[in-house]
Amino acid sequence: MLQSPENFHLSRNLFRRGLEKLTRGKSGSLIEKLRVWRSKPKGYVPEFYVDWNEKKFDRIALVNALLSRNATPNGPKYLEIGCAGDKLFSNVDANHKVGVDPFAGGTHRMTSDEFFDINIETFDFVFVDGLHEYHQIRRDVENALRCTEPGGFIALHDMLPRNWIEAHVPCIRQGPWTGDVWKIAFELLKSDGLEFCIVNIDYGVGVIKKLDKDVTIYKIHDLPKKEYNYYATNRQYLPIVEYEDFIIR
Repeated sequence: MLQSPENFHLSRNLFRRGLEKLTRGKSGSLIEKLRVWRSKPKGYVPEFYVDWNEKKFDRIALVNALLSRNATPNGPKYLEIGCAGDKLFSNVDANHKVGVDPFAGGTHRMTSDEFFDINIETFDFVFVDGLHEYHQIRRDVENALRCTEPGGFIALHDMLPRNWIEAHVPCIRQGPWTGDVWKIAFELLKSDGLEFCIVNIDYGVGVIKKLDKDVTIYKIHDLPKKEYNYYATNRQYLPIVEYEDFIIR
């Protein structure tokens, strides 16, 4: 017999309360562990140990360093996609700042797709840190390229997952989540009209310098189906650079 929505939610809440009692308030962590166990890939899964907190620099330092390079008489124009708690946005040194987030932070309460549909501005720097899923990140980068003049920069956060859990889509646990942002790196490598590298700080910050007026991102047709092991196997081919080496180029 089908349950009404009310009965379903009531029974689910009763189940959860019972589970909390049985597990002494630890049901959430147990469910999370079960989710991770069920999702784990078969066979050997490489990991890349990095303690991001040990790095001397982060995305704030990188963005401000690049903005100072690209300064204009009226000051740089900065756009951030995905602001959350404004950790980056509030520390960016730019006269004109626009921040887009559907939930919190920034200046515009909307999705990136909604913003780009109405945007008529151009920017000197666009930082993309929205939904960490390949199809969305690709749209965000394509739209960012359209509103950036040649010589401008676009940066992408969370390009270097350390393990399959951080890279899993959808997110399956509390904690760092990079999603499959890494996928677009392999397409940017093959794209004309831009320079691209990944700075080895802060979960991996990809930096695109737009060189031509019209830039099209190269399409790898089977890329959406690739999983973490593809990244782990081919990570060695990505243009990963240390902050100190990148900033003096």
